[in-house]
Amino acid sequence: MSAADILSPDRRHIVEGVYNLRDTGGYRAATGTSRWGTLFRSDALHRLDDAGRARLAELRIAHIVDLRGTQESLSAQNLVEGLDARVHHLPVFDDAAPGAQAIGAIALGPLYDHMVDERGAQLAAAVRVIADVGADEAVLVHCTAGKDRTGLVIAFALRAAGVELDDVVADYAQTADNLRGEWADAMLHTVTSRGVELTPDVVDLVTASPAPIMAALLQRIEREYGSMAGYLLAQGLTSDELDRLTAALID
Repeated sequence: MSAADILSPDRRHIVEGVYNLRDTGGYRAATGTSRWGTLFRSDALHRLDDAGRARLAELRIAHIVDLRGTQESLSAQNLVEGLDARVHHLPVFDDAAPGAQAIGAIALGPLYDHMVDERGAQLAAAVRVIADVGADEAVLVHCTAGKDRTGLVIAFALRAAGVELDDVVADYAQTADNLRGEWADAMLHTVTSRGVELTPDVVDLVTASPAPIMAALLQRIEREYGSMAGYLLAQGLTSDELDRLTAALID
């Protein structure tokens, strides 16, 4: 998958106040390609204006999966009033900061390992919503950046549906470019204003989406569970739900 494909105008949607809104269609899969206009990912929606809401309506967004904790959601409330969309608040973490739950190790690799090992049921609950999307509907998954929690949910859903590993990793890795500049600068300023030192690990935690980390994570899961489907089955999804996921996402 080339950079040109990842940056296709059909993939990323430019909406005021949203930096990382994109379609996951067009990726190579075992039985075809991932379906356009069905599964979207983004950062938080608390800066949406009327034009942004109209754009989400045009994209047929019928389900919004908010992976943020309660306090995150309350402090930056999604501006989705008037949209004919059901909001599923499915926090991956409790209200403790993700880094604090990652056994004290504030780095992307340990954070992702923690989510896989300790928050699998929460990740699977979000994938379940994707599996149940209707034929004429779309689902949007987001957290704050649309990078880590969203990155895992999207990667797991695509991989379980048969999307090629290289394309799943490329989709994840694109986030850092989308967040570079205004979003990253503002978020790093917020971090320093709270007295946190901007070590390389902290900067990566906030802004980076390195392809090798996602590739290693997916390979680890598939080595330990046999497949991504095997992992999701162990987290509570059923075979029927996995079949529906593939039917929903793959043409």
